[in-house]
Amino acid sequence: MTTFRILFFYFIVYSFLGWIIEGLFNLSKNGKFTKPNFLKLPLKPMYGFASTILVVLAPLIPMWLFIPLCFIIPSFIEYLSAYLLDRFLDLQYWNYEHKSYQFHGYICLEFSCYWLLLSLLLIFFVQPYISTLYMLLAKAWVFVGAFIFLIVLWDFVTTLLKSTHRCKNMLS
Repeated sequence: MTTFRILFFYFIVYSFLGWIIEGLFNLSKNGKFTKPNFLKLPLKPMYGFASTILVVLAPLIPMWLFIPLCFIIPSFIEYLSAYLLDRFLDLQYWNYEHKSYQFHGYICLEFSCYWLLLSLLLIFFVQPYISTLYMLLAKAWVFVGAFIFLIVLWDFVTTLLKSTHRCKNMLS
């Protein structure tokens, strides 16, 4: 159970940091911090999943293999996220069709290179601080994490139900 708590902590922190990164990117491009999000909470699970996977893998594999995974894993999760949202919920939060070297409009070389750089920054510069933060909050996280888990689960389920209901109405 302790491993799940740590991984969930990383997932939440990196999902929130991903929300901040996207907000800042959107602010620089469009002059507004926010943009549509699948969840109501300020979380981008795509960042949380990719980051947590990389954090787990980093100490287990040699650097020559890890660096390409910093390109592949976030790109794969971005593709899978876009595909699932588009295919099953008729939602499209980004579209790279206008970019060079894109694949189905879901991923592109430019952003995959950004994921590589962000992933390396995360592992070598951010993760040590996040790990220390977890150690400081570990006792409280037992309770706070359970509460946050329920809130995230509630947000995911209600958002999914609303999205599937919206899709059914569109098909009718």
